Amino acid sequence: MRGSTLWLLAVAFTLALPLSGAQAAGGVEEAKAGIAQSNAKWEAGVKAGDAAAIAALYMTDALILPPGEATVQGRAGAEKFFGGMLKAGVKSVTLNTENVERAGDYAIETGTVTLTVQPEGKEAQKSTAKYVVVWKHQKDGSWQLHRDIWNENPHSKS
Repeated sequence: MRGSTLWLLAVAFTLALPLSGAQAAGGVEEAKAGIAQSNAKWEAGVKAGDAAAIAALYMTDALILPPGEATVQGRAGAEKFFGGMLKAGVKSVTLNTENVERAGDYAIETGTVTLTVQPEGKEAQKSTAKYVVVWKHQKDGSWQLHRDIWNENPHSKS
């Protein structure tokens, strides 16, 4: 029963995406602008080595689904996870939004990310990945990360 309920919710959400865009074209543009602002803060948090700043962009009940790792839950989990990423040598992140679709207070962003990783005493390497993020619109007008999943592109390290 539970599986069929989740499946129905997923279908309803998917069907609502084109309708929401048709009803409010400006809604997608507003979401894109807000997501771009949050992505800029994400990139700045990495550059500053500030895991708390990165985690602040996530909802308190966020789920992060990193490749090959256990699910990370909540803002506190995000801070610990991304703190480990920074300690491992991630020096910069460039997020490239390829698409945004909106359904009410939710938006789905797909894109690519390039990371520069330089563990102490080693040469810098670049790595690329693709991602899907579900954002949730907040009462203050900001967008926070609700769900975050990515995976590395094949042969992406240079």
